[in-house]
Amino acid sequence: VKDAKAETSDALLEFRNVHFAYPGGNEILHNISFKMEPGKTYALVGPTGGGKTTTASLIARLYDPSEGTILLNGKDIRSYEPDERTKKVGFILQEPFLFTGTVKENILYGNEQYKDYTDEQLETVLNEASLGELVAIFDEGLETKVLSSGDSISLGQKQLIAFMRAVLRNPEILILDEATANIDTITEQLLSNILEKLPETTTRVIIAHRLN
Repeated sequence: VKDAKAETSDALLEFRNVHFAYPGGNEILHNISFKMEPGKTYALVGPTGGGKTTTASLIARLYDPSEGTILLNGKDIRSYEPDERTKKVGFILQEPFLFTGTVKENILYGNEQYKDYTDEQLETVLNEASLGELVAIFDEGLETKVLSSGDSISLGQKQLIAFMRAVLRNPEILILDEATANIDTITEQLLSNILEKLPETTTRVIIAHRLN
């Protein structure tokens, strides 16, 4: 019989004796254990190849551990349905994947809550979340065209779309993986202000090469 404590945790997220290796590769994470609490901000800082993005990918369950357990809200993360898990964990990649369409379609992708909103209703929601200033950066606002391949918009603008998409989902955990790497200083300050206005219970995980 399994120890009941092995299946539960009082933390929002917990890594318990986690190991991970990519297929055919050396072990990147070796016996990692830590807890994350609601409403805290955590930084994963270090050089390329140190395991930062791998750790974030495990938090979002893009991969499963080779050994060990990851618990989300006290439950094995593998027990969640994908749609339930993605509502809880937002992940902004350094090079986000977008779909051919408009800015509006991309920020609402997979978000059932706002699918029937008019542009005016959506703009109200965006303004309430302090995201309106980010929309204004795009030449045609919400109707700006986006191509999944090509250079219809800059990499920095792609990161802004991914940022808006993640914030609108109001996740319990928001992971930013070098999410401001291609964004100017003024816009980066806008993102910082938005992060500060997230609900007090939102846990932020920030990945960077440098501590500043």
